[in-house]
Order: sequence, then structure tokens, then C-alpha cells
Amino acid sequence: MNKRPKDRIIVSRYSKKSTVKRWLHCCLFILVFASCKNNEAKIDFADQFKKIDSVKASVKSGDLIVRNGNDEVSLATRKFNRKDTTYSHCGIIQIENDTVFVYHALGGSYNPSQKLMRQVLDSFCNPVEVDKFAIYRYSFPDEQKSALAEIIKEHYKNQLPFDMFFNYESDDTMYCSEFVFKSINRAAKNYFIQFLPPSNPVYITVDDLYMNPSATLVKKIIF
Repeated sequence: MNKRPKDRIIVSRYSKKSTVKRWLHCCLFILVFASCKNNEAKIDFADQFKKIDSVKASVKSGDLIVRNGNDEVSLATRKFNRKDTTYSHCGIIQIENDTVFVYHALGGSYNPSQKLMRQVLDSFCNPVEVDKFAIYRYSFPDEQKSALAEIIKEHYKNQLPFDMFFNYESDDTMYCSEFVFKSINRAAKNYFIQFLPPSNPVYITVDDLYMNPSATLVKKIIF
């Protein structure tokens, strides 16, 4: 009868040790699993940037680039497109000193300055924030593409503000598709005018740009 309490104490101690061991093993498993998942994510992330690199040899100055963000703002923006809701944002590619840059008009918290942005291709297509992008090319002459480059530089130098009111009639502020449309139209002597769908008020959508009959798909990347 006197041994039973001791037995209970021994069992209790072993039980606690067993519980601690199980807890430690569980923690170790979680750490190993998390490490494997992180390594897997890093590998996938590196592969996605390789996809971006694969595009760089194919692009030219003056190309249209469109992307789709994976956030709710991009989802809402796509709904304003007329026909195709694949992409939510756009910009114009310029190659400067062998580096591929994207000029684009962006507002909101994504661009606190609200000024025309100039980003390297990797940042514009960052796979953390973007799930797909595509390059399109228009068939206007090289001299007009040179004029386009000058127009873009002028807007960037003047720090063109983002148009929060999406007013097509004003040229001192522009939203993303308006910037692309007006810059190309000005450089290529009213290249788009005949394809502009009638609307009241007038507005330009992202799909107006890449669904244009003169736009040819160069490359499409899905992450």
C-alpha cells in the first residue's frame, strides 16, 4: 500500500518527460517543414525571375507591356476593361544602356509621389505582386519610336502626375492607359484615333491597347 504513491509519482514524472519529448519533436518537425517550404518558395521565386529574364532579349523600345496584379485593386481595375479582363495595368518599354525599363502612370498607395514611374522590368513584373504579364508590339516606324522615347522622357522630366479623376480631356495629368495611348498617338501621328471606341465620357482601357488590330503579341508569361 505504501509503494503505490511512489509508483504514481514515477509514472507522473515519466509522463511529463514523455510529453516534453513529444512537444520537442513536434517543434522540430514544424521547423524542418517550414524550412523546406521556405526553400521551395525560394526556388519557385528564382524560377519566376528567370522567366522575366527570358523576355529581355525579345523586347524593344516602344513595346507595350501589360500585367495583372494579384490584389483586390487589380481585380476591380480589370472590370473597367471593355472586352478582355486579363490585365489590369500597362506601361511602355524603353531600353536605356542595355537595361529594360518600364515607364508607367500609377497612383494610390503603390506610388506615394503620384508621379510617372520608371522601373526596371524585374520590379514592374515582380512575381510577388503580379501573376502574369505580356509584351505587345505596334507596327509603326522606328523614327516614330524615337519620337515616342523623347515624349516619354519629357513626361518623366516634368514628373507627370497620376490622374486620380480619370479625365481624358486633361493632358497635365494621366492614368496608365491614357499615358500609353496619348504618348503613342502623339509620336505616331494619331496612330490610334481610328480605333478609339466611342464613349461618353471618353476613356481608354488597358484592353483597348493590346486588342488593337496593329498590336502583335511578342511574349506572354504566367507565373
